[in-house]
Amino acid sequence: MKPFIKLQSVVLDCRQPAELAKFYMALLDGEIVYEIDNFVSISIPGVAISISCQFDEDYIPPVWPDSRKEQMKMVHLDFTVKDMDSAVQFALSLGAKKPLIQYWQPDWGPQWITLLDPAGHPFCLCSHE
Repeated sequence: MKPFIKLQSVVLDCRQPAELAKFYMALLDGEIVYEIDNFVSISIPGVAISISCQFDEDYIPPVWPDSRKEQMKMVHLDFTVKDMDSAVQFALSLGAKKPLIQYWQPDWGPQWITLLDPAGHPFCLCSHE
């Protein structure tokens, strides 16, 4: 019999967990559900998975786009949005950065924009169509 296993949280390493948690809390209208010195977890309304931010003294932000000579990303988050322009502007106002290089193609259907959170993790805002 297969044991019960359910994804609980996505944990992002960083140097400033409280600050990164505040970014995602504001972006997703979440709230802090757990916090200790070097670890903060936020809930996301309507979603059973939380985002947690964990201190890592040796954290090196990934480079976007990927470069084999520098720290590469290991994972990125995708968020669905209804209004791409307003979602991008909102994320930027919270401290996200928009890299110059984007990989979407007009013939690929619904599009996305890649942004970087304040700790350098890439995430995508994806059109809801």
